[in-house]
Amino acid sequence: MDNMTMNQQRETDEKSSVANVDFRMVTFTLAGRDYAIDIMKVKEISKDNKFTYVPNAAPFVVGVYNLRGDIISVIDLRIFFNQLNMGLDKSSSNQENMIILRLEDHTIAVIVDTIDKVVGIPSESIQPPHPLFGDINVKYISGIVESDKKLYVILDVEKIFNSDDTEVPEQSSIPVQIEDFAVVTQPGPMQAEAESNDDQLNVQFIAESLATFQKMYVSAVNREWVEERYKTWIQARKTAGKDVQFADEQDALSFVEGFNSPYSGSLWNEDYIQILEKILPDPMNRTFYALDAGCGSGYETYSLASIIKKKSPQTLLKILAYDNDLMAISTAPSLMLEKFQVPEYYHDLLTESVSGRWQFEEAIKNSIIFEYHDIMHHTNLPALDMVVIRDLLSLLRPEAQLHVLNLIVDNLKPGGIIIVGKNEELDENLGFTEKVIDGFIYYQKK
Repeated sequence: MDNMTMNQQRETDEKSSVANVDFRMVTFTLAGRDYAIDIMKVKEISKDNKFTYVPNAAPFVVGVYNLRGDIISVIDLRIFFNQLNMGLDKSSSNQENMIILRLEDHTIAVIVDTIDKVVGIPSESIQPPHPLFGDINVKYISGIVESDKKLYVILDVEKIFNSDDTEVPEQSSIPVQIEDFAVVTQPGPMQAEAESNDDQLNVQFIAESLATFQKMYVSAVNREWVEERYKTWIQARKTAGKDVQFADEQDALSFVEGFNSPYSGSLWNEDYIQILEKILPDPMNRTFYALDAGCGSGYETYSLASIIKKKSPQTLLKILAYDNDLMAISTAPSLMLEKFQVPEYYHDLLTESVSGRWQFEEAIKNSIIFEYHDIMHHTNLPALDMVVIRDLLSLLRPEAQLHVLNLIVDNLKPGGIIIVGKNEELDENLGFTEKVIDGFIYYQKK
């Protein structure tokens, strides 16, 4: 082969190699190991150390960061994966290397040791993940690839930061099978009376659409409400000459209107307070432990703490308030109120701040532990006297609902109280007894 032919062949090989580069990744290190993230998930890279501390956050949550007006969470991947490099300078003055990720539902910043470069590779060169590579759980790895004599572990950031993608323990202390929590795909009481198979298909489609558009999962917990709502929905849609099935997210939002419990996102009012006062034991225990799962910005938690403190001032109260909304839980400990918007019941429990707005007094604040926490994660809980989990179960996949109810059964004292959403219900086979006071339904552990 002459020189010209060899040069032509080399150019052809190089062009072929370039043409095959269809995957680009941002590479970085954690504790001396090489990792990568699909560049399509990377918004930008940055350096900074000005983070706002979030009280009671998980150890890997550094805080929140102002990214040109957008407040985003900052996660230290080194702590998250236990990949700390003890040789690095961790002083507060040292700027951190951040990769800003653009995920499906939100933007988040992750801190790494060093950021290397953008590497282009043929996608067919990516090998399946294997537990032998790295110290990271294989479920968080999308693949392994070698480039320029370096072996990169490609992280699946959508799985890492998707709170719905959570393992459910195999063992269960509840004598109920997962099929009892399955999405509505089998005929229920209403569907059995349906005039045609169209109704069954419509209900199944609505259940699937609610999961897609509203992250609401239809199961035994809320099936009765969904079926009753379907009856009014189909009548209204036919009258309006519209398709029964959802056309978009707005239809899904209209369907679930009225599902949430009273006073969601606000302090409980007098009617709700009177009911809770009747539900609470009398006399109350010397110590009283409660869990408020999905506490949001804390309005519900402060309401519960106020009712218990007023009913039994001598009781040592501790409320564990959990939420996986980082922004909501970070503002909860210092919740500020306009006094004219607060029901009179709470006025003697408030103190005025220098800004002229109002906060709950220290005795109430000290009775609450706000924590950035996903109820799906394994957690050590004390023996609980009460659990408030209004509307949250419906936002969990059926298998996750079962896991959370297992957790409650395991940690709630006999006779302990559980309050679910206004349109949610628990089966007695779960280990609870249904109670009714003034038309308000709650449950007690058997």
